[in-house]
Amino acid sequence: MLCLTLACFFAASSATVRGWLITPLYVHDQQAEGEVAYVMADGPAMWERLRAAADLYHLRRVNQVVLLNEQQSAGFNFVRHRSDSRLQREIDFLELLGVPAADIQSIDADGDDWLSSRSEAMGVFQELPEVKRLVVVTSPPHTRRSRLCFTRTYPPETQVSIYSAALPAESAETHLPIWIEYVKLAIYWLVV
Repeated sequence: MLCLTLACFFAASSATVRGWLITPLYVHDQQAEGEVAYVMADGPAMWERLRAAADLYHLRRVNQVVLLNEQQSAGFNFVRHRSDSRLQREIDFLELLGVPAADIQSIDADGDDWLSSRSEAMGVFQELPEVKRLVVVTSPPHTRRSRLCFTRTYPPETQVSIYSAALPAESAETHLPIWIEYVKLAIYWLVV
């Protein structure tokens, strides 16, 4: 029993094995195209999501990048001589990657909703109900849950594509607890 426990422990330390464990949670449309790309908020994979959204923009597969209006402090900016919000840091990063500020939009979501992905989907729908082709950019463990939230929020005639910012074994979130994502997916499937 001890040998089996140690084998599981060491196997789960491997990014490849963890990537395999993430695979059932993973959906990805390599050819994703739309009017806008919404970048799912928060988490350690935010920067890889922003890079993926910038790539979609430069490939002319989306015309605009949409972010959550996160006003929490992201630390002091010595150039501006004030604290930046998370949103401002994300906009700065996209601009650094060549996405003009004029093509970046932010939306509000209900911060009190304990189902934050659903809240983001509802916020995007309230701000952009006319969108007919939407690309949602997120990290591998969140792709199936994000698709569930957006396809249940938007009407069936809206095409929702999920674009993963990385492969399952290469994401910044590969080494976070995977079992939590399975539990969240089950809860979202029942509630959303």
